[in-house]
Amino acid sequence: MDNQDYKLNSSFSYLVILAVLIALGVAGRLLPHPPNFTPMAAIALFAGFIFVKRYMAVVAVVVTMLLCDYFAFGTLSAEWFGSKSMFVVYLALLFPIVFKSFLQKKLGVLRIAGAALASSSVFFIATNFAVWAFSPMYAKTFEGLVLCYTMAIPFFQNTIAGDLIWSGAIFGSYLALRNYSNLQIFNQILRN
Repeated sequence: MDNQDYKLNSSFSYLVILAVLIALGVAGRLLPHPPNFTPMAAIALFAGFIFVKRYMAVVAVVVTMLLCDYFAFGTLSAEWFGSKSMFVVYLALLFPIVFKSFLQKKLGVLRIAGAALASSSVFFIATNFAVWAFSPMYAKTFEGLVLCYTMAIPFFQNTIAGDLIWSGAIFGSYLALRNYSNLQIFNQILRN
């Protein structure tokens, strides 16, 4: 498939996809799940891939996070968003959008898995560095930094599993729907 194969026919299609991604993200973050096993990186990866305008991918991720944070914590306080750690979390969740061209060039299982793993790694490195740097939980020493990353390893396993599984589910659903709709069009042509 070339880049043109991924473009949708209408603005309405993009709005439906945006709404579905936001609903999926809210459900995936608010319903019970293992820590860090969320669809957020997969949503950013897919949104970056599917939306022509990159800002739509940013909207998908940020709106989902804002809704989840509001429903999970009951407020969107300035203190919450003023924290450097949350800023890093949001930025790290936006990172997968950079794989837009990489995935559009040649969409495949290995490319999706590689982008998901890279996204997991960036999230792990960035957010745990932020925890070490901006919170009082760990000593501001090399040993404190190593301890911070060591304590986060169980969460990293969940992040990787979540990113791979959710990416597979989202991209797999998209490809199945594309193939089904192409099959329907093909069947209509044969009948005429």
